[in-house]
Amino acid sequence: MSYFNVPGKVRFGHTDSAGIIFYPRFFEIQNSVVEDWFDEGLGHSFADFRDTYGLTTPLVDVSTQFLHPCRLGEKLDVMLGILHLGRSSLVLQVLARREKLTCITSRAVLVCTKTDFSGSAPWPDDIRQRMQAYMVEEIPA
Repeated sequence: MSYFNVPGKVRFGHTDSAGIIFYPRFFEIQNSVVEDWFDEGLGHSFADFRDTYGLTTPLVDVSTQFLHPCRLGEKLDVMLGILHLGRSSLVLQVLARREKLTCITSRAVLVCTKTDFSGSAPWPDDIRQRMQAYMVEEIPA
C-alpha cells in the first residue's frame, strides 16, 4: 500500500542552538502528521473523531531513532504508514526523509479510547476501512 506523506521543511522553531531538529520538536511534528492523516487521509479530524464518535487516540508507546541530523531550512518529507492494525490499536511507522535518506524513524502505538477514558474501543468501521490503504511493510532503520 502507501505512506501518507507531508512535505515540509525544518523551521527555526524546530531547531536547537546548533540548528538541528530538537528532539521534542520532532514529536510535535510527528503528532501534527498524525492529525493531518486523520483529517486528510481518513476523512475525520481529531475534533470530529471526538465529537462524532466520542473517541480519542492517545499515544501509549513510542520508539524513535535520530539517524542523521535535520538542519534548519532543509526540506523533509514526513511519512506515516501502519505496520499493524488491531481491534482498538495500531502501530505506526513515521519516517522523516531528506530526499531518499531516512533521517528519523519512529514507531508509535496509538489506542482508540473512549473520551471518558473508561477503556479502549474498536476503530469505527468506516475509519478502519480507510486505514487499510496505509498498511506498509516496515522499513528498517
